[in-house]
Amino acid sequence: MKRRFSWWALAVGLCCGAPGAREVPLTILYTTDLHGHILSVPTRKAPRGAGGLLRCATLIEQVRAQEKYVLLLDAGDTIQGSAESWLTGGRCMTRAMELLHYDAWCLGNHDFDWGTTNLLRLLDKTELGVLAANIEPPLPEVRPYLIKEVDGVRVAILGLTNPWITKWTRPELLGDYRFAGPVETLARLLPAVRAKKPDVLVLLIHEGYHPAGDDGANSLHALAKRFPEFDAILGGHLHEVLVAPPGLGVLYLEAGCHGGAVGRVDLVFDFDRHKVIRRAASILIASNGVPESAELRRPLVRDLEHAERYLAEPLGTAAAAVAPTGAVRGQSPLQQLLCAAIAEKVQAAVVLHGAFSESGLAAGPIATRDLWRMVPYENRIGVAQLTLQEIRAILEENATVTGEHFLGVWGLAYDLHPAAAPGQRIQNLRLADGTRPHVRKRLAVAFNSHTLASGGGRFPTLPQLVAGPHARFVLTTNDTRTAVADYIRQHSPLKIENPPLVKICE
Repeated sequence: MKRRFSWWALAVGLCCGAPGAREVPLTILYTTDLHGHILSVPTRKAPRGAGGLLRCATLIEQVRAQEKYVLLLDAGDTIQGSAESWLTGGRCMTRAMELLHYDAWCLGNHDFDWGTTNLLRLLDKTELGVLAANIEPPLPEVRPYLIKEVDGVRVAILGLTNPWITKWTRPELLGDYRFAGPVETLARLLPAVRAKKPDVLVLLIHEGYHPAGDDGANSLHALAKRFPEFDAILGGHLHEVLVAPPGLGVLYLEAGCHGGAVGRVDLVFDFDRHKVIRRAASILIASNGVPESAELRRPLVRDLEHAERYLAEPLGTAAAAVAPTGAVRGQSPLQQLLCAAIAEKVQAAVVLHGAFSESGLAAGPIATRDLWRMVPYENRIGVAQLTLQEIRAILEENATVTGEHFLGVWGLAYDLHPAAAPGQRIQNLRLADGTRPHVRKRLAVAFNSHTLASGGGRFPTLPQLVAGPHARFVLTTNDTRTAVADYIRQHSPLKIENPPLVKICE
């Protein structure tokens, strides 16, 4: 493995072009949103699995065999999301990236899911060049940019993580770190980068492109307009595959997720004109027709086999199928399973929580891998003492939430009037048994840590409520996946009901 890749360590950083050479071709490969997936990921379209870093490695080596100068980058959300990464605290992923000789890794929001203490412990063990210019104060071991010299061409790679991390991750996990906006960060940083006299500018950013325009977590339109001097912007976060969308004004690329694709940018730098004279972008698909790299698998085999044994462990059985959807948005047998497990783990009277995925449970044996499909995140459980009126305020915000982020309820029932005026959409709020507690009575209400951080701005009232002294908020050390695993073991064979807790009043 090391012998095959060792030439790459020599190629980058050497000025060895032929005398009189005027043009230097440069290829940039990058991955994004790997989410810990060294192995392939089964999907509905590819039940045998596709993607994964082992398949990406094959594509990367094919390009390196064809092109003289290749840089390899990653745009974040790299370590969280798979058993093989979680069991090793992310080290399995960073080892794989070291073996593939990644030149830079820009942190994504999910790379902070296990907390900055755990992230710093991981970064201390890796030799990777880790980037994120907009962390305040600067995170140790993380740089704002780096410069790679390729045959005399100085390539500046700037890294930006997502500025909305504090809206997805609780301060108990982040500590005092904050995340500045990308436009203001680049305006401050670029003069220092230009002073290094780079020939090529590349922005590696954990944000994505919305055709209709920017939002708070994705600002590609503003970045492209303010900083057209970038020769390439490599994004992520939204799990889309995009190649140079028209009208942006800069070369932009998104390379999907879970190792399903490798993004490729080809540049040609002209020394006489001192600028990039040609740019092209493409996507290399890591389908199940691409063989996995045996050379990369070999040094990782112990971690991969450990993960496989762990995922195969039996948890219990389901007496009947546990469906991921129901007649009412946000309420399903799967959602009730998650809520019942959380309530039992932390002794909550009420749980507000949706279903994480569309993967339910079939009747019969339940293995740990089934649990990972249902609960892909290691969110911690928090408990606050709230009145029914405070719960109503949260549900009012929830009434406007669409898709998978809509919170179902457990321990409560209410009538939802979607077309009513704000403040009037949640009516007849009561406990699940039909009773109504005193207006000043406080109930133990459980949420996951993502929702408690505002769920990406969807629930702005919630962080304010739990910060109050009467809420007596506690972010427990229990995570949702462990809570569900324990519940399955204790209540097997499972038979989960889906009572009519929410009535839609059109």
